[in-house]
Amino acid sequence: MFVAFYTSRVLLRELGINDFGLYGVVGGTVAIFSSLRGLFATATQRFLNFEMGRNNANGLNTIFNISLFINIIICIVFFICAEIIGLWFLENKLIIAPERMDAAKWAFHFSVLASMISILTIPFDALIIAHEKMSFYAYVSILDACLKLGVIFILPYFAIDKLKLYAALIVVVSLVIRFISSVYCKRNFPECKYKFCWDKKTFKEMGTFAGWNFAGNLAFALVNEGLNILLNLFGGVIANAARSIAYQVKNAITTMLSNIMIAVDPQATQLYAQGEKQKFYSLLFTASKIIVFFYLMMAFPLYFYTHEILQIWLGTIPKYAPDFIQAILIYLMIRSFHGPIDAFFLTIGKLKTYQVTELLILSLSLPISYLALKYYDFPLYVVFYIMSIIEFINLLLILKWAIKIGGFDLKQYFYQVIFPCLYTFICASSILYSIQFYIHSQKITNINCIIISIIIQFIIFMPITFFIGFSSKERAVIKSVVKKKKTRR
Repeated sequence: MFVAFYTSRVLLRELGINDFGLYGVVGGTVAIFSSLRGLFATATQRFLNFEMGRNNANGLNTIFNISLFINIIICIVFFICAEIIGLWFLENKLIIAPERMDAAKWAFHFSVLASMISILTIPFDALIIAHEKMSFYAYVSILDACLKLGVIFILPYFAIDKLKLYAALIVVVSLVIRFISSVYCKRNFPECKYKFCWDKKTFKEMGTFAGWNFAGNLAFALVNEGLNILLNLFGGVIANAARSIAYQVKNAITTMLSNIMIAVDPQATQLYAQGEKQKFYSLLFTASKIIVFFYLMMAFPLYFYTHEILQIWLGTIPKYAPDFIQAILIYLMIRSFHGPIDAFFLTIGKLKTYQVTELLILSLSLPISYLALKYYDFPLYVVFYIMSIIEFINLLLILKWAIKIGGFDLKQYFYQVIFPCLYTFICASSILYSIQFYIHSQKITNINCIIISIIIQFIIFMPITFFIGFSSKERAVIKSVVKKKKTRR
């Protein structure tokens, strides 16, 4: 996360604000599929863990190869749609300076290629997650971030258009990550053997599952990129640059939170497959709370000290960026409750109604945002508040479907997740806002004082979470884990 933030600072400096915004709007597909890769991998991982629970080695190999075949099909469909519809939109609708159109096309083509490579890496990610090799998953994620930073550092040494070169080198990074993941899987997992497998029943089940999962998540991705296009139409590449900064924050936080679910998913799937419903719910609800608390720990200082943090992070604060970031943080607050509900539907395998709901409801953000900007002259950041309201409605509807379709325990969910999170939020926000209000009322602008204030907020937030957010049983587990860590040292 920290490497990604530093990367944005350097990239903004090297490309300049206009090309930074231009890559944000035409190269956004890379960010989409990078952020969604874990979700797609989790869908395949669900089938792998079911076979592991049955000790079926042949079944694992069949699942892996069919998954690879399905992802190749998705790749082809994505390529055709992107190169026909996406390219037409780029050439005819986006606001791009004529002299930068050629560079924009290069960036677009390379972004499509990088996204395809990312899609083809999904079956290998699924194997790694299913086997719970989280250390390797972490190392690869860190390597990916560091390679992208390295790409930026070498840009000044080539007498080539920096935007074109950057887009091309991101493809190289995607290839490197794909190669490392595939080699690791081949060496460590016997089921990772390429062969043509055909099981009509498995293909139909996985294809349906992957298709609905892809449709719902693609709707989520298209809404995010669709709003980026709206910002381009009403604010130009300057608005896209600010949105790219805000989405660096969003993607960093989202990746961190989704990795918590990635660590939980294999165990949750196996518990469900073994019929351990109570343990399954307990694990899911505890993970849900942890995700919300992690989010709040990061969001409070980001929201209260947006300008100061941007000043430290970027040096120069792009226009619109502070408002975009604060609006995005509101959206992420609602979205932080979404991950465990996703995991619930993925585990029980009933996706159709859930994903159709997501597809229809989330898509409403685009026409409503367009009307708000076109006819009511709202400020640009209002699109993210609209997205937040739509996301809240979507969350209520999918909870309804979780109860109706999967027998989701709503009462237990409120007592174990919603109420503790609400109490923690009220208590923490009251205290932390008081600190921030005092700092601003005294007109303290010294960077060191701001950093110390943020550290104090972290220190205050942790005991509030521990004593208010967690139950006595959960506190006992945390204490035992800490004691074991100390004993090992």
